[in-house]
Amino acid sequence: MNIEEMTLEQIATRKAEIKELSKRDDADIDALSEEVDKLNEREAQLKADKKKAEKRANLQNMVIEGAGNDVKPNETNLDSMEYRTAFMNYVVKGTRSDLLKYVQRDDAAGQSGDLGVMIPQTVVQKIIKDLEKVYGQLYSRVRKTNIQGGVKYPIGSFSATFTRITETTKSDRQKGGSITGSVTFEYKIGEIRLARTILQSVLSVPAFEAELAKVIVQAYVKAMDHEIMLGNEESNEMQGILTEANKSGGRIPKANIIEFTAEEVADWKQWQKKLFAEIPLSMRGLRPEFVMTPGTWEANIKTLADDNNRPVYMETFNPVDGAEIARFKGRDVVFVEEDILKNFDDAATGEYFAMLWVPEEAYAINTNLEFSVTRYMDHEANQMVTKALVINDGKPLDTKYIYLLKKKVV
Repeated sequence: MNIEEMTLEQIATRKAEIKELSKRDDADIDALSEEVDKLNEREAQLKADKKKAEKRANLQNMVIEGAGNDVKPNETNLDSMEYRTAFMNYVVKGTRSDLLKYVQRDDAAGQSGDLGVMIPQTVVQKIIKDLEKVYGQLYSRVRKTNIQGGVKYPIGSFSATFTRITETTKSDRQKGGSITGSVTFEYKIGEIRLARTILQSVLSVPAFEAELAKVIVQAYVKAMDHEIMLGNEESNEMQGILTEANKSGGRIPKANIIEFTAEEVADWKQWQKKLFAEIPLSMRGLRPEFVMTPGTWEANIKTLADDNNRPVYMETFNPVDGAEIARFKGRDVVFVEEDILKNFDDAATGEYFAMLWVPEEAYAINTNLEFSVTRYMDHEANQMVTKALVINDGKPLDTKYIYLLKKKVV
């Protein structure tokens, strides 16, 4: 039988047969060993598929809460006006309804079984649409995935390679070129606390949904931008790029962390020599981008000029929304707040002030963007708390596409 068609039971039987065959003096050990490798690979694939199906079933196990409920789960339309009105009354007034869908999953260590009430599809779609706009300067640029959590993925599986084949050979889908290492996305719950005073002032359902989506989006992307750079897995956050760089044995190549003194950062030739000359051709063709604070841009980059006193930066404005468009040596510059990166002039020695990266190759956020809302009584503060919940995780991918710049004081 073809190994790719075997079940787990058939694999176990065949491995037992091979174990007996290997005891014979005339056994072809090399051939049997090769077959065992293929059986192990097929077995791992089947177990991963089984685990994926089980977790998907747990996460998508939507149930209706309430005794005597005549509405079945598959009969509740999250996009109906009845559900949307019931949802608004739940968030604003705390009114429960048999129409509402409650997200539940099997309890596990560090995970809550009750994830709250499903947000209507109209709100979810608006959230997704707004997230696609340039709200989060970093979030809008990194890779977004929706894959199974808890599974180790080779980093090469997030990219593709070109391979010549013949009629008798085919490319190996398990290989991803020279990219090594792996990442594991987990199921991490994030919360967004909602201000009831804002939501209670809105009376109509469409206006309530628009306000709710805006509140969620603004809080979500702000947190995502911060965690992309500074998140710490030990605090149940995504793994940040700077956190990875500072970790002992971290995956950011040491050669990609470049120090600049105040004298060097003011000399365009040092930028050419220390940074631009080091960028490989493979990265140049992917249009890398700078990340820095407006303070660093205004005080340290816009003051640079070549030997003929020509600026090495370019600055224009979007005629539609007036947004600033900045470029340094032909690379786009993205601005972030000072709580993410330091202004060069304010940075202490060893602190990061800029980054050059290829966002989609360097970082990925894994989520299905399914938000829910839950309410509970905070007896310490003596108030009702309303919050939105979402499950996601983020990791650096191919770190050779990340160059970090840090200040050196001499």
